Amino acid sequence: MTLTCTWAPDGETARVTITGALEFGTAATLLQLVTDRLADDDGVRDVRLDCAGLAFCDSSGLSTLLLVHRAVTGAGARLHLDNRPRSLDRLLAVTGTTAYLTGEAVGSRARRDS
Repeated sequence: MTLTCTWAPDGETARVTITGALEFGTAATLLQLVTDRLADDDGVRDVRLDCAGLAFCDSSGLSTLLLVHRAVTGAGARLHLDNRPRSLDRLLAVTGTTAYLTGEAVGSRARRDS
């Protein structure tokens, strides 16, 4: 499977659209995009990952989301995981990372808001 990631800055917010599978063979693409773009634009305060097109996320993908969170917060910005598919919500719930990555309680309806 493949992964496509696009970065669209708009003032202090950057929207990252991810489409495809976030897995061992593709996850570095997302991390590289986010870290490179954050380094180029210190004015970004919110990074919104649009997960609507996420087809699959394995443990490597989850690990990458944690690294993206670290990079975003390290740059003084806040990470948002928008339009999460139910499969991603289940993975976050099972691994206990929902609140850490989203600031939301498990099962929150806010996950659908972007």
